[in-house]
Amino acid sequence: MCGIAGVWGQVDHERLTAMAQELRHRGPDDEGYWESPAAGIGLAHRRLSIIDIEGGRQPIANEDGRVVTVFNGVIYNYRELREDLIARGHRFTTQSDTEVIVHLYEDRGTDFVSELRGMFAIAIWDEKERKLVLVRDRVGKKPLYFSETPREFLFASEIRGVVAGSRESVAIDDQALADFLFWSVVPAPGTIYRQIRAVRPGELLEVRDRRIVRRTEYWRQRMLPKMSCSRGQAVDQIDELLHDAVRLRFRSDVPVGCFLSGGIDSGIITAIAAKQHPDRLATITVGFEDDAMDERPLARLVAKQYGTNHHEVVVRPDVMADLPHIIGNYSQPYGDASAIPSYYVARAARQHVKVILNGDGGDELLAGYRRYVAAWISGLLTWADGPACQSLWRLLARLLPVPRRFRSRYAFAHRLIRGMGMGSDSRYPAWAVDGLDGPGLRALCGVTGGGRCAGRLDGLEPGGRFLESVLDPVSRCGPVDRMLAADFALILPHDHLVKMDIATMAHGLEARSPLLDQELVDAVSRYPESVKLGGVRTKPLLRDLSSRYLPRAIQKAPKRGFEVPLVRWLRGELRGLSEDVILSRDGLVAEMFDRAALERLLREKSGLDPARWSRRVWLLLVLGLWDRLVFRQPRRMVDP
Repeated sequence: MCGIAGVWGQVDHERLTAMAQELRHRGPDDEGYWESPAAGIGLAHRRLSIIDIEGGRQPIANEDGRVVTVFNGVIYNYRELREDLIARGHRFTTQSDTEVIVHLYEDRGTDFVSELRGMFAIAIWDEKERKLVLVRDRVGKKPLYFSETPREFLFASEIRGVVAGSRESVAIDDQALADFLFWSVVPAPGTIYRQIRAVRPGELLEVRDRRIVRRTEYWRQRMLPKMSCSRGQAVDQIDELLHDAVRLRFRSDVPVGCFLSGGIDSGIITAIAAKQHPDRLATITVGFEDDAMDERPLARLVAKQYGTNHHEVVVRPDVMADLPHIIGNYSQPYGDASAIPSYYVARAARQHVKVILNGDGGDELLAGYRRYVAAWISGLLTWADGPACQSLWRLLARLLPVPRRFRSRYAFAHRLIRGMGMGSDSRYPAWAVDGLDGPGLRALCGVTGGGRCAGRLDGLEPGGRFLESVLDPVSRCGPVDRMLAADFALILPHDHLVKMDIATMAHGLEARSPLLDQELVDAVSRYPESVKLGGVRTKPLLRDLSSRYLPRAIQKAPKRGFEVPLVRWLRGELRGLSEDVILSRDGLVAEMFDRAALERLLREKSGLDPARWSRRVWLLLVLGLWDRLVFRQPRRMVDP
């Protein structure tokens, strides 16, 4: 993994160096620069050395120096591409996957990206065409941000890199702020800053004269047309594709290991990897003293079965001390509390390996959450889904007592009933994120009775525009596929993959995700709904596959996830910090919202169940800490 940056306008080495320095945690091993004063463009690179450690320094150019690239990620099929390019007359000076990019671009132009199998954020300067090309991988594993101003064009792997190179101040985008409170993240192409945008997953940008002249969506998840297959055939195909995906992700010149959480996804990846690894595979499990979070006993079963070189690290979180470091690693507000255990997991893994395989993507691709069951049930209840019935569902939801525990069967039933009282498109955010919607936003602004927020958030409706862009392309699909597609377009790239990228890069660790291999994604997406779910058992295809590889105890274990005891923390050790940050008179939260409404929320007088209450307080705490640690000090890196 690496960090990349560039300026097209008035380039100077000092500015490039400042941008690269903000990315040094992503590439602690080396740095490189390329500048063309005549064109006014410069590229910078920070390197985490994984492939061709001695010869793979970036930036890298083609034979005549007219195509130059900086690249963050890994091209898993680079050896096959390299052999083909050599056969066609190209001359290579390194053994790196990066050099494949410039030669492939020479041959195919912007169509080169269709040949790449990997995770990547790429910038290419084409001297002949006087053109800059930016491209991001299909599912959004690697981030890429840019700023387009009247005088110049800047890009970097993280927002902080763009800010460091900008000659203009940045300002908060209020719509993005409202979207954050709704989704817990800021979805691309937006960012928290009005002046900075994100390249979307599966998107390629062409820039001429410092202006974007063309945007190409070169890949999108396709749910249709459906292929005809049985569940058994689907399991066989997944097995075969996963073996190939793991094989490719072992390509590295440094040690590769596996995250082993004790769940099905990472267990299957570990089992396949252990069979392919020539030596004892390193596996890393992070344990917590809280039994609800500790999966060490299940992980040991897999490690023992496959004889891995197993490492257990017990973490005793000091959330008061570590939270500022964790929040400070994010260039914009990020509200998923599982960033905390992910930070510890990445830190523990880096003690043993430099590259780690994980099980990311299994839930979003193969129906691993209970909301998919809710979607399936809603598809059976079409007779009870009209406006009149929705009124009855809403009445029932109001009459029922609020659930006290998030993962109970009653809590699931309560969320199902609440969702059935909404329109079909509104059910996704209610079941998936349950953030601060329009009425909730207005309530925090101190406006009741359907009024509008005064001030900066006046008239803003959070979340809706992005949701519409996601659900419209799958309007002909069933409810489960629509839920899966929304998760794959929102939760996966803008939440979970951001979390993994930031956590691993903070510790100089590269994470690879076999379950997100493009061949596997393309195949599974087109399975019929009845094959991917078709009942109340989540993730049935991976559960069936796990019977070939994992102990029965893991096959039958309930899903836990990387949850943290938010309610306990916010009522206990984080209570004082929450009140200080959220109610601070010179802070962003108090500036945006009504103080009396904030005090009612903090005192649990809002009528919300504990899970929804803790989520809202947490989002406001994260926003306030980000304001203190990052926004008010935009050019200062907060080290882990």
